[in-house]
Amino acid sequence: MPRKRSAIVRWTGRGDVGQFESSVRYLLWERGAVPRTWRSGGSIVVEGMEPLLVAALLEHTPGVSWIAAGMASRSFKELLEDSVTLARNYLKRGDTFSVDAEGSGWMRKSDVAGGVTSKILESAKRTRVSQEDARIRFRTAFDGSKGVIGVEIASGPGGVPTGVDSVTCLVSGGRHSSVVSWMALLAGHKVRLVHANVNDESLLGAARLYAELSHRTDPRGLMLQVVDGKSLAGALLGAVRRLNEPVFGGFQSLGGPIPRPLRGLVIAPLYLLAEEMFDDVFDSLALKSYDAKMSWDLGKIEHVHIRSFGGVMADVSEVVDGLA
Repeated sequence: MPRKRSAIVRWTGRGDVGQFESSVRYLLWERGAVPRTWRSGGSIVVEGMEPLLVAALLEHTPGVSWIAAGMASRSFKELLEDSVTLARNYLKRGDTFSVDAEGSGWMRKSDVAGGVTSKILESAKRTRVSQEDARIRFRTAFDGSKGVIGVEIASGPGGVPTGVDSVTCLVSGGRHSSVVSWMALLAGHKVRLVHANVNDESLLGAARLYAELSHRTDPRGLMLQVVDGKSLAGALLGAVRRLNEPVFGGFQSLGGPIPRPLRGLVIAPLYLLAEEMFDDVFDSLALKSYDAKMSWDLGKIEHVHIRSFGGVMADVSEVVDGLA
Protein backbone atom coordinates (compact mmCIF):
# COMPACT_ATOMS: atom_id res chain seq x y z
CA MET A 1 0.00 0.00 0.00
CA PRO A 2 1.59 3.36 -1.05
CA ARG A 3 2.33 5.79 1.73
CA LYS A 4 0.54 9.14 1.75
CA ARG A 5 2.48 12.22 0.71
CA SER A 6 3.14 14.50 3.67
CA ALA A 7 4.74 17.83 4.47
CA ILE A 8 7.19 18.56 7.27
CA VAL A 9 7.07 22.09 8.70
CA ARG A 10 10.06 22.88 10.88
CA TRP A 11 9.84 25.23 13.85
CA THR A 12 12.74 27.66 14.34
CA GLY A 13 13.13 26.67 17.98
CA ARG A 14 12.20 30.16 19.20
CA GLY A 15 9.03 30.87 21.15
CA ASP A 16 6.56 28.08 21.97
CA VAL A 17 6.19 25.01 19.75
CA GLY A 18 2.58 24.49 20.91
CA GLN A 19 1.66 27.99 19.71
CA PHE A 20 3.49 27.26 16.47
CA GLU A 21 1.50 24.06 15.82
CA SER A 22 -1.74 25.89 16.66
CA SER A 23 -0.91 28.62 14.13
CA VAL A 24 -0.01 26.07 11.43
CA ARG A 25 -3.29 24.21 11.89
CA TYR A 26 -5.33 27.43 11.99
CA LEU A 27 -3.75 28.89 8.85
CA LEU A 28 -4.39 25.69 6.90
CA TRP A 29 -7.94 25.50 8.24
CA GLU A 30 -8.53 29.14 7.19
CA ARG A 31 -7.76 28.08 3.63
CA GLY A 32 -10.39 25.35 3.73
CA ALA A 33 -8.11 22.39 4.55
CA VAL A 34 -8.70 19.81 7.27
CA PRO A 35 -5.19 18.44 7.80
CA ARG A 36 -4.04 15.83 10.27
CA THR A 37 -0.94 16.98 12.13
CA TRP A 38 1.42 15.39 14.60
CA ARG A 39 4.63 16.54 16.17
CA SER A 40 8.09 15.04 16.47
CA GLY A 41 10.31 17.37 18.46
CA GLY A 42 10.27 20.68 16.59
CA SER A 43 8.83 19.27 13.37
CA ILE A 44 5.12 19.47 12.55
CA VAL A 45 4.04 16.75 10.12
CA VAL A 46 1.02 17.63 7.94
CA GLU A 47 -0.86 14.72 6.38
CA GLY A 48 -3.82 14.83 4.02
CA MET A 49 -2.60 17.81 1.94
CA GLU A 50 -0.38 18.18 -1.09
CA PRO A 51 3.05 19.26 0.31
CA LEU A 52 3.55 21.88 -2.41
CA LEU A 53 0.28 23.52 -1.33
CA VAL A 54 1.36 23.44 2.33
CA ALA A 55 4.62 25.14 1.33
CA ALA A 56 2.80 27.82 -0.67
CA LEU A 57 0.47 28.56 2.24
CA LEU A 58 3.06 28.59 5.03
CA GLU A 59 6.38 29.72 3.54
CA HIS A 60 5.96 33.28 4.91
CA THR A 61 4.67 32.27 8.35
CA PRO A 62 6.72 33.49 11.35
CA GLY A 63 8.32 30.58 13.20
CA VAL A 64 8.85 28.47 10.05
CA SER A 65 12.46 27.49 9.38
CA TRP A 66 11.84 25.26 6.34
CA ILE A 67 9.24 23.01 4.69
CA ALA A 68 9.88 19.58 3.17
CA ALA A 69 7.81 17.28 0.92
CA GLY A 70 7.87 13.53 1.47
CA MET A 71 6.05 10.53 2.90
CA ALA A 72 4.82 9.45 6.32
CA SER A 73 5.56 5.94 7.56
CA ARG A 74 4.27 3.61 10.29
CA SER A 75 7.62 2.06 11.24
CA PHE A 76 11.34 2.70 11.01
CA LYS A 77 11.57 0.02 8.32
CA GLU A 78 9.06 1.91 6.18
CA LEU A 79 10.96 5.13 6.83
CA LEU A 80 14.12 3.58 5.39
CA GLU A 81 12.19 2.27 2.39
CA ASP A 82 10.80 5.77 1.76
CA SER A 83 14.31 7.24 1.95
CA VAL A 84 15.33 4.92 -0.90
CA THR A 85 12.33 6.06 -2.97
CA LEU A 86 13.13 9.74 -2.45
CA ALA A 87 16.83 9.22 -3.15
CA ARG A 88 16.07 7.58 -6.49
CA ASN A 89 13.64 10.39 -7.40
CA TYR A 90 15.78 13.34 -6.39
CA LEU A 91 19.47 12.36 -6.60
CA LYS A 92 21.68 11.79 -9.61
CA ARG A 93 25.33 10.80 -9.93
CA GLY A 94 27.73 13.31 -8.44
CA ASP A 95 25.11 14.98 -6.27
CA THR A 96 25.76 16.05 -2.71
CA PHE A 97 23.14 15.69 0.01
CA SER A 98 22.62 16.11 3.74
CA VAL A 99 20.34 14.40 6.25
CA ASP A 100 18.91 16.26 9.24
CA ALA A 101 16.91 14.18 11.70
CA GLU A 102 14.59 14.47 14.67
CA GLY A 103 14.22 11.56 17.06
CA SER A 104 12.16 10.95 20.17
CA GLY A 105 11.02 8.01 22.24
CA TRP A 106 13.45 5.12 22.07
CA MET A 107 15.05 6.30 18.80
CA ARG A 108 17.85 8.86 19.01
CA LYS A 109 18.20 11.36 16.19
CA SER A 110 21.75 10.19 15.48
CA ASP A 111 20.39 6.67 14.87
CA VAL A 112 17.68 8.02 12.57
CA ALA A 113 20.16 10.13 10.61
CA GLY A 114 22.68 7.30 10.39
CA GLY A 115 20.15 4.75 9.16
CA VAL A 116 18.71 7.08 6.52
CA THR A 117 22.14 8.22 5.31
CA SER A 118 23.30 4.62 4.86
CA LYS A 119 20.19 3.70 2.86
CA ILE A 120 20.56 6.72 0.58
CA LEU A 121 24.23 5.98 -0.11
CA GLU A 122 23.37 2.35 -0.92
CA SER A 123 20.60 3.27 -3.35
CA ALA A 124 22.08 6.39 -5.00
CA LYS A 125 25.53 5.43 -6.23
CA ARG A 126 28.29 8.00 -6.58
CA THR A 127 26.61 10.54 -4.35
CA ARG A 128 28.20 11.92 -1.23
CA VAL A 129 27.25 13.57 2.04
CA SER A 130 28.01 17.28 2.47
CA GLN A 131 26.43 19.39 5.19
CA GLU A 132 27.98 22.61 3.86
CA ASP A 133 27.34 22.21 0.12
CA ALA A 134 24.31 19.93 -0.19
CA ARG A 135 22.26 20.15 -3.37
CA ILE A 136 19.46 18.08 -1.80
CA ARG A 137 18.54 18.31 1.88
CA PHE A 138 16.66 15.36 3.33
CA ARG A 139 14.63 16.09 6.47
CA THR A 140 13.37 13.24 8.61
CA ALA A 141 11.68 12.63 11.95
CA PHE A 142 10.78 9.49 13.89
CA ASP A 143 8.94 9.48 17.22
CA GLY A 144 9.34 5.78 18.08
CA SER A 145 6.13 4.57 16.40
CA LYS A 146 5.78 6.62 13.22
CA GLY A 147 7.95 8.79 11.08
CA VAL A 148 8.32 10.96 8.02
CA ILE A 149 11.04 11.77 5.53
CA GLY A 150 11.08 14.51 2.92
CA VAL A 151 13.16 16.77 0.73
CA GLU A 152 13.34 20.46 1.63
CA ILE A 153 11.37 22.47 -0.95
CA ALA A 154 11.02 25.89 0.71
CA SER A 155 12.64 27.99 3.40
CA GLY A 156 10.58 30.03 5.84
CA PRO A 157 11.15 33.56 7.17
CA GLY A 158 12.40 32.33 10.55
CA GLY A 159 11.39 34.38 13.54
CA VAL A 160 9.05 33.47 16.37
CA PRO A 161 5.47 32.15 16.13
CA THR A 162 2.71 34.42 17.42
CA GLY A 163 2.85 34.54 21.21
CA VAL A 164 0.92 36.39 23.90
CA ASP A 165 2.69 39.78 24.10
CA SER A 166 1.02 42.65 22.22
CA VAL A 167 2.54 45.73 20.61
CA THR A 168 1.13 48.66 18.66
CA CYS A 169 2.64 49.70 15.32
CA LEU A 170 1.87 53.17 13.94
CA VAL A 171 1.29 52.63 10.21
CA SER A 172 1.01 55.22 7.47
CA GLY A 173 0.28 52.66 4.78
CA GLY A 174 3.82 53.13 3.48
CA ARG A 175 7.22 51.49 3.34
CA HIS A 176 8.88 52.05 6.69
CA SER A 177 5.91 51.38 8.94
CA SER A 178 5.10 48.23 6.92
CA VAL A 179 8.58 46.87 7.60
CA VAL A 180 8.34 47.65 11.32
CA SER A 181 4.99 45.82 11.51
CA TRP A 182 6.42 42.72 9.82
CA MET A 183 9.48 42.81 12.11
CA ALA A 184 7.16 42.90 15.14
CA LEU A 185 5.29 39.83 13.86
CA LEU A 186 8.58 38.00 13.24
CA ALA A 187 9.51 38.79 16.84
CA GLY A 188 6.44 36.82 17.99
CA HIS A 189 4.18 39.71 18.97
CA LYS A 190 0.46 40.13 18.51
CA VAL A 191 0.25 43.35 16.53
CA ARG A 192 -2.22 46.23 16.61
CA LEU A 193 -1.81 48.40 13.48
CA VAL A 194 -2.91 51.97 14.24
CA HIS A 195 -3.46 54.23 11.22
CA ALA A 196 -4.33 57.94 11.13
CA ASN A 197 -6.74 58.34 8.22
CA VAL A 198 -4.96 60.98 6.13
CA ASN A 199 -6.81 60.25 2.88
CA ASP A 200 -8.30 57.39 0.85
CA GLU A 201 -4.90 56.38 -0.52
CA SER A 202 -3.35 56.09 2.93
CA LEU A 203 -6.34 54.06 4.17
CA LEU A 204 -5.98 51.74 1.19
CA GLY A 205 -2.28 51.36 1.98
CA ALA A 206 -3.09 50.34 5.58
CA ALA A 207 -5.73 47.89 4.31
CA ARG A 208 -3.19 46.35 1.91
CA LEU A 209 -0.74 45.94 4.77
CA TYR A 210 -3.32 44.22 7.00
CA ALA A 211 -4.39 41.92 4.12
CA GLU A 212 -0.80 40.90 3.34
CA LEU A 213 0.11 40.27 6.98
CA SER A 214 -3.12 38.36 7.65
CA HIS A 215 -2.05 35.80 5.03
CA ARG A 216 1.46 35.49 6.50
CA THR A 217 0.75 35.10 10.19
CA ASP A 218 -1.91 33.81 12.56
CA PRO A 219 -4.58 36.51 11.99
CA ARG A 220 -6.02 35.94 15.45
CA GLY A 221 -3.13 38.09 16.68
CA LEU A 222 -3.59 40.93 14.18
CA MET A 223 -5.79 44.05 14.38
CA LEU A 224 -6.11 47.24 12.29
CA GLN A 225 -7.46 50.36 13.98
CA VAL A 226 -8.16 53.54 11.98
CA VAL A 227 -8.15 56.82 13.91
CA ASP A 228 -10.27 59.73 12.67
CA GLY A 229 -10.23 63.29 13.99
CA LYS A 230 -10.00 66.99 13.12
CA SER A 231 -6.29 67.01 13.90
CA LEU A 232 -5.11 63.56 12.82
CA ALA A 233 -1.81 63.86 14.66
CA GLY A 234 -3.66 64.91 17.82
CA ALA A 235 -6.16 62.08 17.45
CA LEU A 236 -3.36 59.56 16.89
CA LEU A 237 -1.48 60.78 19.94
CA GLY A 238 -4.68 60.54 21.97
CA ALA A 239 -5.06 56.92 20.90
CA VAL A 240 -1.42 56.06 21.65
CA ARG A 241 -1.49 57.55 25.14
CA ARG A 242 -4.35 55.24 26.13
CA LEU A 243 -2.38 52.09 25.28
CA ASN A 244 -0.65 49.99 27.90
CA GLU A 245 1.79 48.29 25.53
CA PRO A 246 4.95 49.15 23.56
CA VAL A 247 4.41 51.38 20.52
CA PHE A 248 6.62 51.05 17.42
CA GLY A 249 6.96 53.60 14.63
CA GLY A 250 8.54 53.47 11.19
CA PHE A 251 10.88 56.37 11.85
CA GLN A 252 14.44 56.00 10.57
CA SER A 253 17.64 58.02 10.42
CA LEU A 254 17.32 59.14 6.78
CA GLY A 255 13.81 60.47 7.44
CA GLY A 256 14.82 62.65 10.36
CA PRO A 257 14.12 62.40 14.10
CA ILE A 258 11.02 61.07 15.80
CA PRO A 259 8.37 63.87 15.86
CA ARG A 260 8.53 65.73 19.16
CA PRO A 261 5.01 64.74 20.37
CA LEU A 262 5.93 61.03 20.09
CA ARG A 263 9.30 61.18 21.83
CA GLY A 264 9.28 59.00 24.91
CA LEU A 265 6.18 57.17 23.67
CA VAL A 266 7.38 55.46 20.49
CA ILE A 267 10.21 53.00 19.84
CA ALA A 268 11.86 53.33 16.40
CA PRO A 269 13.53 50.00 15.48
CA LEU A 270 14.55 51.18 11.99
CA TYR A 271 17.23 53.43 13.47
CA LEU A 272 19.12 50.18 14.05
CA LEU A 273 18.46 48.69 10.58
CA ALA A 274 20.80 49.41 7.65
CA GLU A 275 18.94 50.93 4.69
CA GLU A 276 19.87 48.08 2.33
CA MET A 277 18.47 45.57 4.83
CA PHE A 278 15.29 47.62 5.04
CA ASP A 279 14.92 47.51 1.25
CA ASP A 280 15.29 43.72 1.23
CA VAL A 281 12.60 43.31 3.91
CA PHE A 282 10.18 45.67 2.18
CA ASP A 283 10.67 43.97 -1.19
CA SER A 284 9.81 40.62 0.43
CA LEU A 285 6.41 42.03 1.45
CA ALA A 286 5.37 42.71 -2.16
CA LEU A 287 3.49 45.87 -1.22
CA LYS A 288 2.98 49.08 -3.19
CA SER A 289 5.50 51.77 -2.29
CA TYR A 290 3.67 54.71 -0.72
CA ASP A 291 4.29 57.07 2.19
CA ALA A 292 1.59 59.31 3.60
CA LYS A 293 2.73 62.65 4.98
CA MET A 294 1.33 63.95 8.25
CA SER A 295 1.75 67.31 9.91
CA TRP A 296 2.74 67.04 13.59
CA ASP A 297 1.56 70.57 14.38
CA LEU A 298 -0.86 69.25 16.97
CA GLY A 299 -3.07 71.95 18.30
CA LYS A 300 -4.61 69.87 21.09
CA ILE A 301 -4.81 66.17 21.87
CA GLU A 302 -8.27 64.99 20.92
CA HIS A 303 -10.82 62.45 21.93
CA VAL A 304 -10.65 59.84 19.21
CA HIS A 305 -13.00 57.96 16.95
CA ILE A 306 -11.58 54.52 16.16
CA ARG A 307 -12.74 51.99 13.57
CA SER A 308 -11.43 48.44 13.99
CA PHE A 309 -11.02 45.34 11.85
CA GLY A 310 -9.07 42.23 12.69
CA GLY A 311 -8.69 38.67 13.85
CA VAL A 312 -9.39 37.13 10.44
CA MET A 313 -7.65 36.48 7.14
CA ALA A 314 -8.94 38.99 4.57
CA ASP A 315 -8.27 40.57 1.20
CA VAL A 316 -8.06 44.33 0.71
CA SER A 317 -11.72 44.87 -0.22
CA GLU A 318 -12.86 42.89 2.83
CA VAL A 319 -10.73 45.08 5.09
CA VAL A 320 -12.04 48.32 3.58
CA ASP A 321 -15.65 47.10 3.77
CA GLY A 322 -15.12 45.95 7.36
CA LEU A 323 -13.93 49.42 8.36
CA ALA A 324 -16.87 51.20 6.70
